[in-house]
Amino acid sequence: MSINFDNGFDRRRIINYNTDLFDCAFCSCVPRVPRQCANCDSIYCRLCIEKWFKQSNGQSRDNCCQQQTITNLSQILQSNYNDLLLRCIKCQKAICINQIDQHEFECGLIKQCVNYQCCGNIIPQENINNNSNQCSDQCCQFLSKVKEINNKQEIYKRAREFLISNPFSNREQLLSDEDRQNIMNPYNQITIGNAPIILRWDKARCGSNIILTDGDQKVFLQEQGYIFKSVVANYGFESGIVYWEIEADDRTENYLKIGVTTQRDFNFNSSFCDYEFGWAFYGSAQIRHNQKQNGTAFGKPFKDKGTLGICLNMDSGTLMFSLNGENMGCAFKDEKLKRGPIYPAVSLLHKAGCKIISEKPVPQIFQQF
Repeated sequence: MSINFDNGFDRRRIINYNTDLFDCAFCSCVPRVPRQCANCDSIYCRLCIEKWFKQSNGQSRDNCCQQQTITNLSQILQSNYNDLLLRCIKCQKAICINQIDQHEFECGLIKQCVNYQCCGNIIPQENINNNSNQCSDQCCQFLSKVKEINNKQEIYKRAREFLISNPFSNREQLLSDEDRQNIMNPYNQITIGNAPIILRWDKARCGSNIILTDGDQKVFLQEQGYIFKSVVANYGFESGIVYWEIEADDRTENYLKIGVTTQRDFNFNSSFCDYEFGWAFYGSAQIRHNQKQNGTAFGKPFKDKGTLGICLNMDSGTLMFSLNGENMGCAFKDEKLKRGPIYPAVSLLHKAGCKIISEKPVPQIFQQF
């Protein structure tokens, strides 16, 4: 039985599942990342429903499910979902559904792509059996071809061949004038040269009991104590205007502190914004800088749902935040925010987590500042 990373789990793999409660309305699999319609309670794989909205230009499904009605599972459903058990295909142990991917990786059933630090992809089982060490992503395959080429002319030749043969170069998918303008926009995605940066959390710079998964883009803390623990990103910004997002983890029970630090090394078993080198939005709708308590009121609460956008403008020394696409304004203006390196950071308490997302341009809502 093969592993399908694009959708969900084959229901036959689940030991204690004899209903259709969590069946995706599109692919009939049990979702790896489930989404629920707040109107009709229909269940979808995240990728399935995102694909639907993309292909339908955002139109509703069955005159009910709309982009704004698709949410994480309700607390009760999430609890039931977390109780589902699957057998590891290799060792046959019964594993919780939200731990099966990590287990099968440790068990040797799942293999990371040779370019995992760039693409973040996992190799499907059928390719593992063929002794493949690379995913099927076309850009990843191109990367492997040019990694060992030292001749710039040969690299240019390979790049040109790739662009010509890539299906995205078909006539009906050529860039529009608007797309070209966006590419030339100075408020673009985070890059080194022309290569996009994939922000990840730094395993060597995180507090105790913080677990990193999903190519080190996800972090989660679960412990008995109530002490803030921090984790810092693997890359520090030196100049310009940059943007990234923090996606909520629906298991979170305690508010996070989210922002930046100019200090890469400190006591990670504390909150980075307790110090003069840290600036943060506190999920209880406050901001914190060089203080542990009594922060200034700011924005709206953020904990276990939604997406927090962070825009650091090192030209003006400002740090701005948005929640689900709504600009919450400028939280900080400080000369110290003009001098790099400046690192994204979060602090977690008791039971909390999130995912860092990069490779996105600066939204229009921040370009007026």
